[in-house]
Amino acid sequence: MSFAAPLGVGLTSIGEYMDIDIKEEVDAAASIKTLNDNMVEGLAITSFKYLPDTAEKCMSAVTAASYVVTYKDSKDDACYIDNICDLKVKFFDEAHSINIVKKTKKGERELDLKPLIYRFNIEIKDGVPVYDLLLSSGSTDNIKPELVIKAFHEFLGLPEFDDLSLDIMRTDMYTGEPDSLISLGDIGNEH
Repeated sequence: MSFAAPLGVGLTSIGEYMDIDIKEEVDAAASIKTLNDNMVEGLAITSFKYLPDTAEKCMSAVTAASYVVTYKDSKDDACYIDNICDLKVKFFDEAHSINIVKKTKKGERELDLKPLIYRFNIEIKDGVPVYDLLLSSGSTDNIKPELVIKAFHEFLGLPEFDDLSLDIMRTDMYTGEPDSLISLGDIGNEH
């Protein structure tokens, strides 16, 4: 068993994938039932698909991931910015670059987030900003949603950012190039 990409502590997801190597063909419905009967609480296998032996492992195939991000507390400073959607246009849509300093295991490096953010949308629900993000993911440029929201907070001039103030749900993972992404769930359905 190998998972497509590790999910950060405290994040939720409705779009996880894993490869399972099996020795002989099994019934998909029976396998889903057996796996779910033995699954930890809160996790459920929703589908099962055979892939050709030539298919790339999901872990190496991931190039992007989508997220829905909101605030755990509606009292967060970002919730009080009336024109946050207009400011998002200046931050993302009109920006040529979004330069940040990213901390890595080897130290710090300057990074332009702009080409690694494939979608950055905001919708206001019950007075609270809800971010819809599609970000570069995988082994090369793995961009966490917290990093993007932190950069946006800094652009807005908000006080110090707390990663724990966010409620982050990964909704899907994709493979391919930014202009032609395919959900990992759709691999094998191209024919």
